[in-house]
Amino acid sequence: MCRAAVTLHDASCHVGVVIRNILPAMMDKQRLLDLHDLQSVEGELLLRVPRSCCVTLDDALNDIECGSGFRKLLETAGPGADTVVIAGYLAKEYLLLGEYDRRLKAGEMPDDNAEMRRLSNIKFAPYLRTLPWERGVNAQEHVLFWEDGDVDALLKGSLAYADAVETRATVKIAIGILDGIIGPVVLRARGDDGSDKANKKEERSYRFPWQQQSRDAGGGKTNVPYGLEEAVRGAFVISLSRAFAAPSPIRGGEEEDRLEPILDMLQHSNVPNIRHRCLDDGTIEVTAGAMIKSGDELFNQYRDEEGANSMPYHKFFTRFGFVPGVTEPVAKLIAERSTIFFPQRATV
Repeated sequence: MCRAAVTLHDASCHVGVVIRNILPAMMDKQRLLDLHDLQSVEGELLLRVPRSCCVTLDDALNDIECGSGFRKLLETAGPGADTVVIAGYLAKEYLLLGEYDRRLKAGEMPDDNAEMRRLSNIKFAPYLRTLPWERGVNAQEHVLFWEDGDVDALLKGSLAYADAVETRATVKIAIGILDGIIGPVVLRARGDDGSDKANKKEERSYRFPWQQQSRDAGGGKTNVPYGLEEAVRGAFVISLSRAFAAPSPIRGGEEEDRLEPILDMLQHSNVPNIRHRCLDDGTIEVTAGAMIKSGDELFNQYRDEEGANSMPYHKFFTRFGFVPGVTEPVAKLIAERSTIFFPQRATV
């Protein structure tokens, strides 16, 4: 039996502490949660996750650097603006984390100056490092990572094509909007004050490992900072595929999308062995959904695959980047014109 549930108290809730001190004891190299010393019966409490340990809209709106811009975007944009705001916040923090790593590699120390002290205290830094910011990480195959030509070549005529095109078009617009909010912050962190000297420094600044091409597909120059477009796309993939809807205690119970670092470590199963619910104060309680023996992997259910609220597999793919219960590569399913993606004509 489990002697006591793990509670992530607000007092120790800097997510760096959570990831460094709690998750390593629960996670192997394949990101599989494995509670070695626990054995729980159905309904038993496993852990509580306070709202302050989750990425929420509040983190973005109260951000010192971009909070006012995010607030204005939320007030003026239509439905879905909250997703754009959270994606912008994640992308900005990830780009700043990349700049921090670059500076450390160059020999700077966390306490060298005010900018380094700020960069060394990115709230969700350890969590951000676990996320799939590019195609292929954790087998992520989201259409937002594809090239335009690949979408047309592989998905045109399929059930997933319209959703894929719409999602990519929406994110393309969001990149331009978010550049105006987070772009200046990223450039300032890189030392770009608009002078030629600063521009050269920005050219030498942090780049993602996969980013070898020019700033845009046409080979021309643009004012978008290096890595911003890729980071925003990655942030949207993360938000679309990993966010959970939960009532917000500060918005009268209205549902909000949030990223919950602990639950995010769990793989999807249509027969999960845990359950989770949101309490009135925003705390997430995780309980055993079945008998859990020592060494068992914990599984969550992202979306019901079969019930009344189920999502068709092709929509599951465009939302989450994989097809549940299918081990074949997506490219193979598409090449073979699987019925998951392509409607079949009736035989006459």
